Amino acid sequence: MKLTKLILFLLLFPLIATAQGISILPSELPENTFGSWVNNKNEVVLIVSQDYLVINKDLFYYNQIVKENNVLNFTCTYNFDIKYISLTKIDSSSIILDEGYKITKLTKALSPSTTTLPISFIGNWYAPNSKLEIQENDILFADTSYKLDYAISVNNAEYYFVLYYDSEYYFAFNYINDNSPFININFPEPIVLKKESFFQKYLFAFIAFITLAFIILGYSLFKWKIALTKKREVNKRKFTEMQLKSIRSQMNPHFIFNALSAIQNLINKGDNDQANHYLTEFSQLLRLTLDKSEAGLVPLQDEIESIKKYLELEKLRFHFNYELNIDPNLDLQQTEIPAMLIQPFVENAILHGLIEKVGEKKLSLVFKLEHDNLVCVIRDNGIGIETAQAKKDKHFKREKYGVKLAKDRIDLINESYNTDAKITITDLSKHNSEHTGTQVEIYMPLKY
Repeated sequence: MKLTKLILFLLLFPLIATAQGISILPSELPENTFGSWVNNKNEVVLIVSQDYLVINKDLFYYNQIVKENNVLNFTCTYNFDIKYISLTKIDSSSIILDEGYKITKLTKALSPSTTTLPISFIGNWYAPNSKLEIQENDILFADTSYKLDYAISVNNAEYYFVLYYDSEYYFAFNYINDNSPFININFPEPIVLKKESFFQKYLFAFIAFITLAFIILGYSLFKWKIALTKKREVNKRKFTEMQLKSIRSQMNPHFIFNALSAIQNLINKGDNDQANHYLTEFSQLLRLTLDKSEAGLVPLQDEIESIKKYLELEKLRFHFNYELNIDPNLDLQQTEIPAMLIQPFVENAILHGLIEKVGEKKLSLVFKLEHDNLVCVIRDNGIGIETAQAKKDKHFKREKYGVKLAKDRIDLINESYNTDAKITITDLSKHNSEHTGTQVEIYMPLKY
């Protein structure tokens, strides 16, 4: 008898269970059930949607909904987790959530839901080895684009929102910790991401700005240094040119004094014809000299003409022979040399070398090319440097002044034009006792 009753109970139990409640679909839930529900601390505890339930920040899918009178019984799943809850005393503003071990009275959230997040969320969020990028309409994570399905905030600071991708939903919420914003998302494992800092957000722009600033600063400093260097070079060159003009202005009176002394000597001798001829030659030479007095560089052709004039004048009062050899490869018009640089050495060779010489007196001038330099060689067969110094007097000191000025000009030219001009003077008597005289070699650059 007991066995019969047991079998009968088992056969009738499904009918009895069905009679106690009705299974419904999520779309058949009462309209006022959908939405967000908060507890007495104004915390979102329950979100009801046709596709999912969010219970205490955990998202579940519907497995079964049984409606019994004014009670809704839910069997929910997520992955392999099962959740049983009941909703009772449902009206438009309140509801009771029964989780089996806890019953909570909830009220309907006054804030409406939205499908957008505030602008403050837009940007990058970082976790160790992970990055979440929130754009205006998309949320990018691990090369996947998620859509925002649901979002709500009851205080305009903390948001609860649900992301959607490929029939799957993921719950997320934000919070503030140590004055830094964080987002917690179940993907499906929970991951916590921190909002990028100001430095992280503008790191690339900051690096680009600093790099550009350094480039601009470096370029400005470079330009400033170049301008300063040019200014210094201009001032230095102006100063050097003033020095060169000063030296040339000293050389001109020096040369004129010697020439006038020669004319005076002829007049004193009563040789008026020679004096007049000398004066005519001197006036022509003086004109050439004055024409070059303001010029730093003159064509080699002009300098050679001046030297010829001078030699012809000196031959009127001193008996000597001279020869002039010019390298045929030299362009006399295009090649420039410092004005009045050679004349003092020619004068020195005559007045201190050849005058004291007994016998045949020879003077040679050679202009030639040598290793991209213009070389002028002035050679005489006079008494030589040491013998001349042994006979030196006040007149010798005065004449030597012209050579010193020429050497000073060479130093200034090298400093001004960054060249390697030089003057070498050799006493030929030291090398061969049978041949006396002096040789002067003047090395000058072809281009200044």
